[in-house]
Amino acid sequence: MENKIKILISNTFDPKFNLALEEAILNYVNEGKEINVLRLWINKKSAILAFHEKVFDVIDVDYCIANDIEINRRITGGGAVYHDEGNLNWSFFFNRTLFKKLNLLEIYKYFSEIIISALENLGINTRFYEPNWLGIDGKKISGMAGYIKNNSLLIHGTLLINANMENLRRVCKLHYKYPPTVNISDFKKVEIKDVIREIVEEAKQRFDVMEINDKLNENILKETIDLEKNKYSTLSWIFKE
Repeated sequence: MENKIKILISNTFDPKFNLALEEAILNYVNEGKEINVLRLWINKKSAILAFHEKVFDVIDVDYCIANDIEINRRITGGGAVYHDEGNLNWSFFFNRTLFKKLNLLEIYKYFSEIIISALENLGINTRFYEPNWLGIDGKKISGMAGYIKNNSLLIHGTLLINANMENLRRVCKLHYKYPPTVNISDFKKVEIKDVIREIVEEAKQRFDVMEINDKLNENILKETIDLEKNKYSTLSWIFKE
C-alpha cells in the first residue's frame, strides 16, 4: 500500500473542474478510499490565486477580462500563478503517515526530486531552491504549494515549458517580488508530452505504479462535479475576502 500509486493524466483543460478534482482526490486519499495518486494536468489560460489572497491585490482583473483569462482560486497557499497550455501542472496526493517524520520543506524536496530527475533525463539541469521552487541558473521554472489534512497531503506545482510570459507578467501583479521566471524551452527545445513521459518513467522507478490512465473513479468524478458547481464556479469562492 505504501509504495503503490496511480498515475492520472487528465484530459480536461477547464480550471474549475481541475481545481475541484484536486480537492476531491485529496479528500478520497484522506478517507482511505483511494491510494496515492500522481496527477499531471493542464489548464487553459487562467489566473489561479492561493486560498488566502485577495483577487484585486494580486491579479490584474481588467487584463484578464480583456484577454479571456479565467480567474479562480485553489485550496493551497503560496502565491498567484498563471496557467496556460504551455504549462504542465503536477500533483502528488499521498497518505500523510508516510511523511510524518518530515517537515513541509523536506516534503517539498522529496517530491521535487522526481521532477528534477525527470528533467535531467531530458538534459535539463534543474535544482530546488528554498522554500518551494525549482529553477535553472537561479531563474524560476516551477513554484509549488501544499495542503495537509489529517491523513493525507497534497503537493502540487507548475512547470513552465512554453507558457505565454507576457500574460504571466501582466496577470500576476506581484511577479516582480519573486525570482525571474522563464520557460524551460528558453534553455532547451522540449514539448509537454516529453516532460510527461519522463515524469511517468521516473515515477515507475520510485513507486509501484498500479495503473496509468485518464479515467476517474465514478465517486471521485461525482464529488468533483459537485465541488465544481457549488464552490469553484461561485463568485463567493473566487472573490472571497
